[in-house]
Amino acid sequence: MRTRFRRTGAPKPQIPTLPLFELPGADDASPGACGEAGDGHEEWWATAVAGVHRLAATGMAFQAYDLRMAGVPEPPRSAAQWGALFASLAREGVIVPVGYGPSPRPTTRSSAARIWRGAAR
Repeated sequence: MRTRFRRTGAPKPQIPTLPLFELPGADDASPGACGEAGDGHEEWWATAVAGVHRLAATGMAFQAYDLRMAGVPEPPRSAAQWGALFASLAREGVIVPVGYGPSPRPTTRSSAARIWRGAAR
């Protein structure tokens, strides 16, 4: 039999928590705390977009690490920018996902990575 608990008007007790991370910019007004202008992001984005366009034009399948092999540097902010780049270009119709395969990136131990191809226009 299921036990039902009666709601009371008493407030819930506060559960003490530890801060797992500090939010950048919350108390810190220093420039660049939240990845503001001047951190090289715009330059990296333009270089990476051009690299994806070059790979897409070949008609061959490729992965994000192929951009690194083509000379595009790591993003200045976060490695998550690779995902944002490919998602943005997929929404624009530049590339389409065609599957998954083992990543050739040495640090990933062959984890699954999306495979892309240029969208036929």
